[in-house]
Amino acid sequence: MKFCNIFIPLAIVLIALFACACSPQQKKTLRVGTDAENPPFTYLEGNEFKGIDIEICKRIADKLKMELQITRYRFDDLFSALALNKIDVAASAITITSKRKQTMDFTIPYFETDLAVVTKTNSPVKVEKIEDLGKYIVGCQSQTTSHQYLTENLVEKDLLPKEKLKLYPTVIETLGELLNNIIDLMVFDEWVAKDFSRQQDIKIIYIIPTHEQYGLAMQTGKEINAKINKALIELEESGELECIIKEYME
Repeated sequence: MKFCNIFIPLAIVLIALFACACSPQQKKTLRVGTDAENPPFTYLEGNEFKGIDIEICKRIADKLKMELQITRYRFDDLFSALALNKIDVAASAITITSKRKQTMDFTIPYFETDLAVVTKTNSPVKVEKIEDLGKYIVGCQSQTTSHQYLTENLVEKDLLPKEKLKLYPTVIETLGELLNNIIDLMVFDEWVAKDFSRQQDIKIIYIIPTHEQYGLAMQTGKEINAKINKALIELEESGELECIIKEYME
């Protein structure tokens, strides 16, 4: 009896180990953060995340055999989410800058854009040179390259009074202020502006040639970064990246 009592628990343990070995291995999760306010790169269609950045992340997750988890953040909260290890990737039409590269890693660039100056469709406002912005109340999203450009090239050079530059936490709030006549002009990324101009009562009246490049932002020094970058390079080399961009631009 004692002999049997020893081997019954051992048999149970062996069966459990065998079952674990035979069960499919659980996929790891690629955690992506986005603001979903920058069409055609990232936006919500109902409750579903859509856009160029989202499709790129889906393809990368597939290549890495990972589950994709997407969480919405305000744009200026994406970078703290990276730093706090809440996400692996920030994907929201994020421009690669030397300042950002000090605190985070980036993939290869996957898109280039300029900045656009936008006003209401029926507005008489004209901008023929960048200095003309100093005549008006200008709005933009805080912590963006629009904010950086306007500060460094206009406010700090006394071409735009500081009180005339209005900052907002989101693109949508900035757009709302423009449509409600609180600000005269709005500055944001050209291709996002083009998308909004097809849906809203706004028009692009001036392009600021900044030649910005978008990349996926990642935590500094993480092992997975090289794998993410490699997957994006493969998408570019295979022509898949170009197809994704064309699909959402047309």
